[in-house]
Amino acid sequence: MELSHFEMRPPRALPPEDDHAERLHRLYRKPPRLLVALLALISTLLLAFAVYFQVNNIEHYYYAPLVNVYSLIVGVFIVSRFLLAAFYTPPPRVGHRPNVSVLIPCMNEEASIGRSIERIYAEGYPAEHREVIVVNDGSTDNTLEEMLHAQAAHPKLVVVDFEHNRGLCYGMAYSSLLARGEIMVFVDSDTFLMPGAVEKLVQGFIDPTVAGIAGHTDVENASTNVLTKMQDVRYFFSYRIMKAAESVHGTVSCLPGCFSAYRRTCVLHVMDEWMNEKVFGQSGNYGDDRSLTNLVLRDYQILYDSEALATTIAPEKWGVYTRQQARWMRSSMRGIVSATPFMWRKHPVPALSWYAMMLLPIIEPFIMVQALIIKPLQEGLVTTSYIFGISIITLVWALYHLQKTGRSHWWAGFVFTLTYIGFYSWQVYYAIITMATKGWGTRGGS
Repeated sequence: MELSHFEMRPPRALPPEDDHAERLHRLYRKPPRLLVALLALISTLLLAFAVYFQVNNIEHYYYAPLVNVYSLIVGVFIVSRFLLAAFYTPPPRVGHRPNVSVLIPCMNEEASIGRSIERIYAEGYPAEHREVIVVNDGSTDNTLEEMLHAQAAHPKLVVVDFEHNRGLCYGMAYSSLLARGEIMVFVDSDTFLMPGAVEKLVQGFIDPTVAGIAGHTDVENASTNVLTKMQDVRYFFSYRIMKAAESVHGTVSCLPGCFSAYRRTCVLHVMDEWMNEKVFGQSGNYGDDRSLTNLVLRDYQILYDSEALATTIAPEKWGVYTRQQARWMRSSMRGIVSATPFMWRKHPVPALSWYAMMLLPIIEPFIMVQALIIKPLQEGLVTTSYIFGISIITLVWALYHLQKTGRSHWWAGFVFTLTYIGFYSWQVYYAIITMATKGWGTRGGS
């Protein structure tokens, strides 16, 4: 580690920001109460009918036993997520205000890093309890320059510069070692915090058994095109249903790097193990947010706070989105390896759910081929239960998105389902083959 002195840059003039109320209104428009009640009733009836259809169809399972059994399991799993999420409550406000270190490791993010830093300083957490550390991981664009312009406006900003790319894990680990706060908040370089987000996020740490908390992140650029609308619907479901359901038992399976917090001592306790993880017997820089979550989850609770709000820029091009999904899928596969030995010791409900959530995607492509290709070719009929189940589940979580946010692009949930069936489900096998890949896998990474 070397302390370097750079020529002072002038503060960068940033475009004016929308006020907080306008940003929230853009994200959450409350539909009429009658529509909300109607959507809730329709969703409940659809889920109930889907379960009834699957159970009532058991006598016909021998026509396509693998497909039908798989459809039943997936249907029960999704319904269980909605039921558990109904019992979710965010951590209450108790006035907890620990010292916080906000950490941003990034590579090739010149377009957004300045705005992200500004949002952190404008977020409102008391300056005497907050420090901000940014890590430039060998960027080949003007990311470092943007960081130095931000430092001119905020002299206490700590800037770390890696001359050569070392990977996301090293960026996270290095900033963790420099951090002095009791709580570390990781923020992506293209994530923008809402006012009060950090203070709300740290409330759950009043419980000493809690080692990590995920905030809620919406898509900043949802209105750009069909791809970003699709991701917005998917993001909302993954947080407000999937993470909310996991949070009920304190077993959130992944703290997303875009906006999540850890208790620093818990991270330092597993730092050596995390940095020296092995894939296919080879040591290397394989750690990421999911693997770090798994290591902390072994001995502590991991929660989700739906009231700690932020937005993030989602990929706007399909090629970038595809690379991102490949990295996330690799992370999931590594998560299976690292968490399988201890998850069975957790509460039976989240343990069983975790194994289902990790393992079902591995066999799903074979089921889809059986249901949509082999059976139609053999018998001239598409497996009705499979198509019906997929359609109902997609419609339910798309309507849930509309009910809770008022955003009119709920239909984009069907775009996700179609693209997942047609292409992205198969990435699981590519992820297994390329599991040892170390790159960032984002729009600016290697």
